[in-house]
Amino acid sequence: MKQGIYLQPVQREMIKTAMRAYRKGLNGLGQRLFDIAYNKVKDMGRRIELDGMEMIFISQSLNQHGKGLSASGKIVESRHYRHLAMGIEDIRIHFQQTNGPKVKKEKAASASTLTA
Repeated sequence: MKQGIYLQPVQREMIKTAMRAYRKGLNGLGQRLFDIAYNKVKDMGRRIELDGMEMIFISQSLNQHGKGLSASGKIVESRHYRHLAMGIEDIRIHFQQTNGPKVKKEKAASASTLTA
């Protein structure tokens, strides 16, 4: 199942920039999984269809890039990246709560119902 997300041109460029930088620090299987999301983002239009894992990669990339900007003194720009990451993360959480597996919680036995 996928979640459709509409992005402004500035947001698309921010995501592409962050993912390009984040990708350089990956290798092996992690990079191959990341590349699935990265290639989708490179080719995206105004609307993009993402699953939970792809949204996690995007929010991690944005947060990492924001952290780097903050370390170099670009606080305002860092806030923009982190704010976008929070927005993507909120969408992901809602998506997974709505579409994830439903787990039925069983009620634990209370002390009054137990017999010795």
